[in-house]
Amino acid sequence: MARDTSPATLISAGIEQLTEATPVKEGRVASKTLFSGQDVRVVHLALDTELTEHRAPSPIVVQVIEGKVRFDVEEQRHTMGVGGLIHVAAGVPHAVAPVEGPARILIHLMAPSAHETK
Repeated sequence: MARDTSPATLISAGIEQLTEATPVKEGRVASKTLFSGQDVRVVHLALDTELTEHRAPSPIVVQVIEGKVRFDVEEQRHTMGVGGLIHVAAGVPHAVAPVEGPARILIHLMAPSAHETK
């Protein structure tokens, strides 16, 4: 995990680096925090099963980088492929599951330090 206050930090050079750092684990959700700063935290998930309903303490933007996922938020269900993006406000319940095989997503937690308990 990179934690840096520099004006720019290379988080990943490409999908190959991400797949090596966070391999898919059969029947599990594998996660790795790639970057944590004052304004954003970036987490990579390799999904081989559903990440059941949960809430994020800060607003998030989720991007599909490999495969296809079903993203449930409140009463809506979205199927997203590579390049799909969704924003979810802080505290809103949501769930994500791979469709037709494993999938990878990046989660960008916006201003996470503002929502951490002291």
